Amino acid sequence: MEINKDELTLRLQRVEKQIYMDFQELCKRHDIPFFVSGGTAIGAIRHKGFIPWDDDIDVCMLRSDYDRAIHYIRHELSDKYDIYDCCSRDGHVLVFGKMCKKGTKIQEDTYADTNNITGIFIDLFPYDKTTSNMKKRKKQIWKTWFWARMMVLSVYGHPRFPDGLKGIKLKVSQFICLMIHYFLKFMHMKKEFFYKKYLKEATKYNKSEEELYTDFSYSHPEKVMCTYDMIFPLKEMPFEDITVQMLNNADKYLTSQYGDYMKIPPIEKRITHNPGYVDFGDGNIYRKES
Repeated sequence: MEINKDELTLRLQRVEKQIYMDFQELCKRHDIPFFVSGGTAIGAIRHKGFIPWDDDIDVCMLRSDYDRAIHYIRHELSDKYDIYDCCSRDGHVLVFGKMCKKGTKIQEDTYADTNNITGIFIDLFPYDKTTSNMKKRKKQIWKTWFWARMMVLSVYGHPRFPDGLKGIKLKVSQFICLMIHYFLKFMHMKKEFFYKKYLKEATKYNKSEEELYTDFSYSHPEKVMCTYDMIFPLKEMPFEDITVQMLNNADKYLTSQYGDYMKIPPIEKRITHNPGYVDFGDGNIYRKES
């Protein structure tokens, strides 16, 4: 049965909440700490649940906990879920993971060839250490950005560009990316090579005494940077009819990213992932109107 856009967000939220509940149960069983982030964290604080127009759930963990979570999902929940990450999926070029419900399908808007079909998912983000030395930190951020972009271009020639990039700048950027893509193909430089480079750079301080952590997959890693005591001890907060894990100083964390996150944005800034296609696996299908 075809469903319309008005039904879509609520249906996605219901499926994603169930995925989160299964993930949370797994993590409690294996003593894996994690916290919600982004719109999920704002929703918990501002709405006591989903932001009404939000259609995803974001979860963060320290790198060692992330690796353990991925392991246990694959070994204990493989009957219900797949992990999409760059190590296990040919077309997946993101440096974080997606916990996807089997039997479902979702594709974000189809105007870039990087928008692969996955299952309906929650995002899993690893947090790595960075350094308090600003010069070295900026270098680490730039290198992780560079290697992550090379990963994308080793597979795709038409990646997604920021919405603000238009006109001649967009055309030039598209041309350069296409040329880099074909050059990497010609040189047989695959995404696995670039992911190793990315991972080496992202984790270079993880065994140090530094207590600064960030998500290098985020567009501006300095905005999501945390100290250890900003994250721990974790707190539980109400979310719909369940609870979610929240970092200790969520206010400082969210203010750094969004400013006054308690203010309801105007309608034109209420952003969803705007999928082009969703199959809920129960006979209900959504197709975006062209």
